[in-house]
Amino acid sequence: MNRNALLYPASRLLGPPARSLPYPAAYAASNVFMDAVYLGWPAGRTAVQANLRPVLATHDSQLLHYWAQRQFRRYGEYVVDALRLDRLSPQDCFDALETEPDVWPRLRALYGRRPVLFALLHFGNWDVGGGAFTAGCGRSSVLIEPLGHPRLDDAIQRGRDRLGMTPLDVTAGLRPALRALHAGATIAVLVDRPLRPHEPGVDLTFCGRPCRLPTGFARLALATDACVIPLAVHRRSSRRFRFRALLDLDFTSPRSGRRDDDVRALMQGVLDVHERWVRRHPDQWYQFRPFFTGARRGADRATELSAPAHTSTVSNLGPAGTGSPLASRSSR
Repeated sequence: MNRNALLYPASRLLGPPARSLPYPAAYAASNVFMDAVYLGWPAGRTAVQANLRPVLATHDSQLLHYWAQRQFRRYGEYVVDALRLDRLSPQDCFDALETEPDVWPRLRALYGRRPVLFALLHFGNWDVGGGAFTAGCGRSSVLIEPLGHPRLDDAIQRGRDRLGMTPLDVTAGLRPALRALHAGATIAVLVDRPLRPHEPGVDLTFCGRPCRLPTGFARLALATDACVIPLAVHRRSSRRFRFRALLDLDFTSPRSGRRDDDVRALMQGVLDVHERWVRRHPDQWYQFRPFFTGARRGADRATELSAPAHTSTVSNLGPAGTGSPLASRSSR
């Protein structure tokens, strides 16, 4: 089971409380549900703990259990937020997101003048970033991969569209994204879909361990000379709808003129930035199947995907700023 396969049953069971209760109560209900999922899904629990070993640099079973359970809970809170997308406005997202004062002026200076690719992991809540970007700058596009459950997929994509994120189906190819970027569009890319050794991609390292990821994001960036901005939207509280933008507006990657080398350098540079944020907030990186290539062989069968791979590529999103966490409220 992957993240998308977990999303559907979680949304079915969390739907009524998520939509009817205030945020603190809805998040509390999701914590209870995800604790049950954590206990009842040994393969997922094992995969998350294995992924956390290099992140936490420990083999301490109690510490791994603590952070893995917290990761399940944070994901349940993300599901609650996803189920309430149709009740949010871009301004709601903008008001819920903390940034440094210079973030929005710098983003507005880029918007529509140069193509921008936000590089994200499945971390925190990326949809809030997209809604905030709409309020702060304007509409963006989201390249999505279907979740495998048409009604849920339709509901989530309609919610994103209401927040100013135009969904582009990745199964139709990357040409729409290329055209949009050449026209100066802003797109955010979820880059952390793990691949098996035989699948086309690039070998990288994350937290000192090998992993293999798709290269579509880097090839889009190099083909359009887009400005690449690593971004994460960190959940500030498990009781309130509050977030903080973590980003690096000054990110650069060396160019050698050799395409394969430049793809690898760009991907590795993005992962290196995200590594700092994941180590700081290990409960907010949602990976429910083996991420590191060295750990995949023995775990693949137990965690074989039961639904299409989660969004590898792109989810269109929001803000950006400096290389350190953005702690103060944005000046709007």
